[in-house]
Amino acid sequence: MVKLETMRIGVKMIKKKIKVNKKAKTDIEKYPLVEVKWLDICSDSSWSSIKEALTMTLPVCYTKGHLLSQAKGITRIFSDYSSDKEGTIEEVGNITIIPNNVIIDIKKISWQIKNKCVLLVIYI
Repeated sequence: MVKLETMRIGVKMIKKKIKVNKKAKTDIEKYPLVEVKWLDICSDSSWSSIKEALTMTLPVCYTKGHLLSQAKGITRIFSDYSSDKEGTIEEVGNITIIPNNVIIDIKKISWQIKNKCVLLVIYI
């Protein structure tokens, strides 16, 4: 379990939105690659003292994938997709939906090719 020493319940969550590129040249370029940092629910079915129960913390989770949407209080991400010969996305898989109010941060990730090397760039 991850200890959240610097975070408290009621911490101000980041309400940052990342735009989906509707003018992209290919279908997959419409959906930016992102990393979402979020708080998850924690449950423990074992017997604990009141003191132990009061010191339990929320785990911090990370999800990476293509941002499908951020609407109506939910961020939707997919990690897998299939496409036709023209590159049009037919189906998406490995879908994660996260309530916006538990998101701590969301960062756009991009790939750049320089001198035949792939660079991973995370925008903060």
